[in-house]
Amino acid sequence: MLIFLTASVLAVAQQSLDQTAAAYDQHGVQLAQRGDLPAAIEQFRTALKLDPKEPAVWYHLGLAYDQARQTDEAMAGFEEALRLQPAHVEARYMLADCCHKRGDFAGELNLLSEVVKRAPEFADAHYNYGVALKRQGKVQAAAEELRAAVRLKPADPKYLLALGVSLVEVDRKEAVRVLRDAVRYRADDADAHYNLGLALATDGQDTTAVPELKRALELNPKHAAAVRAMGVTFIHQGKFDEAVAALQRALELAANDAEAANNLGTAQLRLKNVNGAVESLEKAIHINPNLIKAHATLAQAYQRAGRAAEAQRESERVASLTAEQRNLGRAMVLVDSAVQQFSAGHAREAISTLQQAISASPGFPDAHFQLGRIVRESGGDPNEAIACFRRVLNLDPERADAHYEIGVTLELAGRKAEALPEYRIAVEMAPCHADARTALARAALEAGEWPDAQKEFRAVIALAPQNAGARKGYDQAVARQQHPQ
Repeated sequence: MLIFLTASVLAVAQQSLDQTAAAYDQHGVQLAQRGDLPAAIEQFRTALKLDPKEPAVWYHLGLAYDQARQTDEAMAGFEEALRLQPAHVEARYMLADCCHKRGDFAGELNLLSEVVKRAPEFADAHYNYGVALKRQGKVQAAAEELRAAVRLKPADPKYLLALGVSLVEVDRKEAVRVLRDAVRYRADDADAHYNLGLALATDGQDTTAVPELKRALELNPKHAAAVRAMGVTFIHQGKFDEAVAALQRALELAANDAEAANNLGTAQLRLKNVNGAVESLEKAIHINPNLIKAHATLAQAYQRAGRAAEAQRESERVASLTAEQRNLGRAMVLVDSAVQQFSAGHAREAISTLQQAISASPGFPDAHFQLGRIVRESGGDPNEAIACFRRVLNLDPERADAHYEIGVTLELAGRKAEALPEYRIAVEMAPCHADARTALARAALEAGEWPDAQKEFRAVIALAPQNAGARKGYDQAVARQQHPQ
């Protein structure tokens, strides 16, 4: 994401106090632009002592902290800027960047969604939103956002490259066209040539792909992905000796590339180098035990080597993994159906459907997550709901939303002291989780911890500007701190 420092937009007031705050802010901007971030931060803080209600200074302070890689402090600056000025698009954009740096990708998505609504001409916001959506597997939505970025800046090779890569999964012909434009604007970029070559190969245009992959390797001889793609293209062309050489080189450059090892084994098997194929395919499976095609090809290699029992074992593993994949797909459909059933008021049917999903794919975290929510919201046993959320965390320890739901369930069961640590963990893992921060804000307000309440409500206001209750809670915490009873 772009990081920028602008000249202060403080209105020049008649009072000397405001003029002094503006001067400190302006000096801070100049220092930050020269790279003297500690001095800039000091200037911004001095300006805020004189005028703490100026969103531009808070925004500049956040930018300086962000450049100094102090992400939590940067977030606080952007949040205060947004509390004072909810329409501050740049602060919301930078807060999204902070969420990304903290690993809170759901928070990043929510903030960027709001940014592109408020500033539809903000090309970089569309670009980052598209990249974030693609990371979440939302390929169609990602392509739309990246198209918007390209419409706004049609000659930006970064936007074209990202759009082209995203379109490979949506529309290969359009992907090739867009990536050709990227190469035209960035002729000396190895990644641009590699991605164009890969798109051409994926579209079955192997002969046309080879010059692009060769150009990528001329620009960057250690581009492991391009070397691997060249090897795969050679396989498609029946040039197995060349494929083996390329794929061995790819593994020298990226030893943990399961796809390269699998394709190397495939090429070696076609050359009747059975022992070499077995070694390569076993390596691919060691790197990625769930790579079905590697198990299938290894079964063939074992069979040719006269190792019938091992061939049978691999064939059975292929069948097992294929069934797991099919069952996961079925479980995903069942979870969606259960959510719809519950929304229609059919809780018992929804629970039954989720139990079927879990039976089909016990390792699918979302099935356990939705079961926990529906058990709780339908008045079921809180401990049963909590057990569901704990199973989610056993399967995926990074699920901040599961910690939050445990907190909600405990609080509803009257176990607030146990709920608070869960909320805190959720916020630590996902600092832009508005609901978890709301829960902490309410708890701090009830406990009379006014600074903590202000901090949490300020974050909620930044994340959910339409939340009138958060603004009211913030004002109440400020009033109680200023006038304790």
